[in-house]
Amino acid sequence: MKTFFASVLFFFGVTFSLTQQAFAWGGRGHDTICQSAVQLVQDKNLKAFLLYRPHVLGHLCNVPDVYWKSMTSDLTKEGNPTHYISSEMLGVSLQYLPLDLAALTAKYNGTESKTKPGVKIVNLPYDMGTSWWRANQLFHMAVKSASKIKAQSLPAPTNSKEQQDSNLPYNQAVYDMMVYMGVMGHFVGDNSQPFHNNDDHDGYAAGHGGIHAYYEEQTVAFFEADLSARIVAKANTLKRSPFMFEKTPLEQMRSLSQIAFDEVGAVLRLDPILTPSTLKEEHGMKIRTPATRKPAEIGQKSFAPLIVTQMGRSALLLAKLWDDIYAQAGKPNLAPYRSYRYPLTPDFIMPDYYTIAAVPTPIDLPATVAQ
Repeated sequence: MKTFFASVLFFFGVTFSLTQQAFAWGGRGHDTICQSAVQLVQDKNLKAFLLYRPHVLGHLCNVPDVYWKSMTSDLTKEGNPTHYISSEMLGVSLQYLPLDLAALTAKYNGTESKTKPGVKIVNLPYDMGTSWWRANQLFHMAVKSASKIKAQSLPAPTNSKEQQDSNLPYNQAVYDMMVYMGVMGHFVGDNSQPFHNNDDHDGYAAGHGGIHAYYEEQTVAFFEADLSARIVAKANTLKRSPFMFEKTPLEQMRSLSQIAFDEVGAVLRLDPILTPSTLKEEHGMKIRTPATRKPAEIGQKSFAPLIVTQMGRSALLLAKLWDDIYAQAGKPNLAPYRSYRYPLTPDFIMPDYYTIAAVPTPIDLPATVAQ
């Protein structure tokens, strides 16, 4: 018995340590998507502003997976579900999922999950995930901040001292706009990763356990230095993608999610597994043994075209959203902004699009896919 529990703890420990590193597209991926999006922005004035700050946007796009993950458990509990969405538990495909989160919550809270028989949906935003609404929240926060510049006739800095004055309303408005745009990029990046849009987020139901981190981070590490150039080139061939013709951020995110979901099978077919994963339950505990695979350097060669395409979609949509933010804000003059202020550790932004009920966090919350 002692040996059995030691084995359980070993497997649990291995699985936990691996999944905790499973960040969607990893640090390099998110950074590259957001820096690539700068090259895809259409408005010449916005692009001129962003071209001096791709490194800032790349950093901001990693904040939700890095700095915000180091915060208190109360905050990370609220942040985790913002990284994914899975409507399979509702028995509804992503493309037909209504966008009224309050109505969805009222309808499905307390119902049985379609993918986990006997398990009830306790709090829909936590269980299903809210990546679409998170991107939408940050989109409108960016618009609101940037709109202040023209709506309130905020005077731009006129000398070097004012340029570095963080309390100058103009500087604060531009800074906030940039922070919200950059952080939003993280969730747009998440949305093109297939395993952030399905219920089997780490492939165990398909015998591909461990695919999440292998696909999005380990293989991405083996791309050459031209990854951004490849993403931009591919994105320029994707401008007729369905999400580019949707009207709102929520509709655009939904459209991209469906495309990513439809490519789960393609990723699994390319997965160079040697032995399949196993998932069994003993004494009420789930024991996961990941699949064994060829080295990530080899997997990268198989996955490369698909990964570049998926990252290209996120970069393309992100650039469009940035253009739309700027347009909806009235296209304020950003040229006078010269502040050296760097958004190294922006404060956590609490989701504001649902009411958190006084219920415990669901036991089966898919924490892995929130990484």
